[in-house]
Amino acid sequence: MSTNLFDQLDAIAADQDSALFWTPGAPFNPHESFDLRLIPRVSGWQKSTDSRKALERIEEDPIVAAVETDGEEVWLRLEDEWIERKGAALEDGDPEETTHTEIAGGERYALNFWDANSTKALHVGHLRNLALGNALGSALEQAGAEVERRSLICDVGRSMGEAMAGVVKSGRATQLWPDGGEKSDHFVGYCYADYVKAGRANGVSDRAEDSVARESSVHNDDADELINSVLAGDVEALELWSKTRAWVISGQRKTLGRLGVAFDKVFFESDFLPEVEELTAAGLEQGRLYKRHDGAIVYDTGREEMEEMPMLRADGLPTQHMRALAYWMAAPELDGTTSVQVCGSEWVAHVTCRRKLMDEFAEGGTGEGAKHPKHDVFYGMVAKQKRALTSSDEGGLLIDDLVEWIDGELLADSDRAEIRRAHPGSDRVPSQIALGYYLTHQTSKTVDFEPANLLEAEHSLGWDLARARSRPALNGNGNGSLAAAAAKVGDRAADPEYRFAVVQAEMYHRFLRNSVERLDVNPLSHYISHLVRWHLERDRGPHVERVVQTVLEQGASGLGFEGPR
Repeated sequence: MSTNLFDQLDAIAADQDSALFWTPGAPFNPHESFDLRLIPRVSGWQKSTDSRKALERIEEDPIVAAVETDGEEVWLRLEDEWIERKGAALEDGDPEETTHTEIAGGERYALNFWDANSTKALHVGHLRNLALGNALGSALEQAGAEVERRSLICDVGRSMGEAMAGVVKSGRATQLWPDGGEKSDHFVGYCYADYVKAGRANGVSDRAEDSVARESSVHNDDADELINSVLAGDVEALELWSKTRAWVISGQRKTLGRLGVAFDKVFFESDFLPEVEELTAAGLEQGRLYKRHDGAIVYDTGREEMEEMPMLRADGLPTQHMRALAYWMAAPELDGTTSVQVCGSEWVAHVTCRRKLMDEFAEGGTGEGAKHPKHDVFYGMVAKQKRALTSSDEGGLLIDDLVEWIDGELLADSDRAEIRRAHPGSDRVPSQIALGYYLTHQTSKTVDFEPANLLEAEHSLGWDLARARSRPALNGNGNGSLAAAAAKVGDRAADPEYRFAVVQAEMYHRFLRNSVERLDVNPLSHYISHLVRWHLERDRGPHVERVVQTVLEQGASGLGFEGPR
């Protein structure tokens, strides 16, 4: 692969101790005379001998045509020959220019996301998890890493009992498969939500922020009876449990397939019930856990954000805290990997306390401490009109319904329909729009979700990218804009837009590396968004178009829009 422009300039500017005195940056728009701005890393660089020497080394490099200073500002113009050669390779899609595998080559990642409950269909809150996890996995792979996408499915606990009880209440528990034409995960989700809402009459909250508290309490209702019967090995309860779980997972997999999101390994929390028993016994023996007055097994965290972490209910049912602990303590096939978990910021306190408990277990000779996951990626909640969306909300929007809505909106508008038809992967456009929306939002911040924004220009990365990638086919179908632009093109290196596009293409490598190092695709997403918006401002010449399309193709792949690899 060829040497990246920005890496090359960094190497030139560094001294023998690898100290950098200049940072090259690309302008936001084409400049008539210069291609790059050199940003000094030393204040008052004119008085710094090292800075001046580094600037001299840059100016003397064969790829640099000129360096001009204007007070504190320093501008650089690249040699025309370099622009022409690099641009021609990009126009041809030369793998030497589109390969980035040295960034993370030889590294292995185990990426945990999705991690849904087997009790309901996936909603737009899950979509943010899927978008971030899928994009991060794709970016890591594009950077050369070996990535195993994993998910841990919650199939035991209070919510599973509620889903089972809801199915029984529906009168359709004996069916081999839900009839009525609805998707199987939608059916179970409706049953689950109906049962949870019915609990209001008994003072049981159905709000998301109370879900852990709801799970940690004994209610002595049908849901408790059913899930405890499953753990006791009751054949009839096990049959209903297996059926309910299968219905939900089958439906969720169809949703994932439509989004183009695939997983390499899926685990179930029920797989780690033996570890739950071992950890409970070890925790009580070591004094890490204790039995509360009501019979529940808890962990005294010593932390303000969660002073007491319930691990087992009084009836012995493990909470989500304990089930997650069992999985990460078991760390199945994670040796030699960099393990990463993607989860909502509402679980920060849980993760902090769980890691503390894992380290305490290790001190007592149980496990290896908080070895996995090595990294946690926390994202903010998804809200609608500033209210957090939950699965049991009547207004909670399902991913299936969102994708269907996008599909319908594209078909209903002739301009949008034409853009979709011209896209190189027209069948993937609705999923790209759905997944792309979250990626330019700051990962840690709450996103106020309004579906209409997904199809609003300059507010939706997925839609903007779809519009940009459709342009070659649209412009080649009779409007003549590219042909007209081609007539004006002489020397490509004399065109500021062409020079800008080539330099922007070199930026891709830097933003991909930044995203991989930070385990955050936000930098890469913003870079692609900026390039797309510039590109869509007006028609570009054919050479500029081909350079930009090569970059956008990389971006679509690196952000996970191209479907299963």
